[in-house]
Amino acid sequence: MASRTRDASAKDNAAQKLLRVLEAVSNTGHAHRLSDLVKETGLAKTSVFRLLSELIDSGYVSRRDDGTYAPGRALRLLALKLTAAHTDTDLVGERLRRLQTDVHSTIHFALRTGDTATYVEKIEDTAQPIQIASRVGGQIPLHSTAIGKAVLAHLSESEVRAYAARTGLPTRTEYTITDVGSLLTDGALVRNRGFSIDDQENEEHIRCMAVPVFDMQQNLIGGIGITTIAPLVPREKLESYAPLLMTAARDVMTLL
Repeated sequence: MASRTRDASAKDNAAQKLLRVLEAVSNTGHAHRLSDLVKETGLAKTSVFRLLSELIDSGYVSRRDDGTYAPGRALRLLALKLTAAHTDTDLVGERLRRLQTDVHSTIHFALRTGDTATYVEKIEDTAQPIQIASRVGGQIPLHSTAIGKAVLAHLSESEVRAYAARTGLPTRTEYTITDVGSLLTDGALVRNRGFSIDDQENEEHIRCMAVPVFDMQQNLIGGIGITTIAPLVPREKLESYAPLLMTAARDVMTLL
């Protein structure tokens, strides 16, 4: 019993420390340097740095070029969702539901979180005979998914090569891109036509199309995708949805 109490206390303390750092980063009025956050939280410098690293990996904090820290994409979206719930108007979700109605397919919105993307919205196509095995909070690789490839296409070549070196571009299916040269070529194609395609590259029988999403400051934050069952939706039909998807993404950007 005493051991369980100590474990619970340790978890509470860890959670409290994480929240203190998150609250400090969210304070307005000045740039947040590591030394400022140490002073504001009263925590050890090593603890603050470790917690910041975890929050950056999950997308809740971003590190600027000048070394200061700011609320990240996931935190901004969470704030938006909370505000929407307060006003009974979930504007992002409403726009994605309109897209789902237009294309009769499952819609995902994911934010880039380090070397993965994390689903923050899923609008299921309940009329589909086979349900998509994804969930809000689930993480997906970048090199083998449509949303991920839309993100990679808008990173610099050095960033894509660094991603490939870190992850090794693991094989997901026989169609997965597993070499950096092909990934860079695919990225050029994505930028040229405006959307990415995952043609059974992450999961067999699943075909997706996605476009990148930027915030109002033109920071790349993630992507919106349409997910279909490959045997039921030909690639040509999926690609015909591109104008609807691009319009929806532009609308969502104005809400972020």
